[in-house]
Amino acid sequence: MTVADQSIGEFLENVASQQVTPSGGTVAAVGGAMGAALCEMVCLHTVGPDGEGNASTELVDIRETLGDRRNRLLELADEDASAVDDVQTAFETDDVSRRRTAMKRSTEVPLSMAETCLDVLESAVTVTEKGTSVAIPDAVTGALLAEGALRAAVSTVRANIGMIDEAEFVAEMEQRSDELVVDADEAMAAVVANFDNRT
Repeated sequence: MTVADQSIGEFLENVASQQVTPSGGTVAAVGGAMGAALCEMVCLHTVGPDGEGNASTELVDIRETLGDRRNRLLELADEDASAVDDVQTAFETDDVSRRRTAMKRSTEVPLSMAETCLDVLESAVTVTEKGTSVAIPDAVTGALLAEGALRAAVSTVRANIGMIDEAEFVAEMEQRSDELVVDADEAMAAVVANFDNRT
């Protein structure tokens, strides 16, 4: 059963169990998806269900983008659980190549998660600027969830590259992670500024 097919209660029970998965990466992805959904909601309340409200048509496009990112994050939630399971299985063997492949995947998945969360966070900048004022706190909440998910994903990347002995791969993951954090800081600062200007 996919994460998307579970009730919230079922999902949290699985997280809080003795199972190895779902774990931090999956939870982060779900959190990021929730953030995207909140920002989608603000777009909908601003432009209306038919996109004919008193707002920039830009929010119509952003709502579509956010829906895509929400779905992608739910996919990544499942991919993360699968990646963690693969690592566990690989380390039960003596196959060094299999271990390396599993560890690289367990780094690439959270990096993709962080990149997707950045898309949500950058979309939230426009949503907090142009969305209906009564729902700006919801958009800020969505941005905070996306930011937290991004930072959680980056922390997983940084932890996992310590177990990978390919210098070029590690350097690339470090650079991309650092860039994501810088971009996230800038986007979140803009979200906060928009909130301050509108409340």
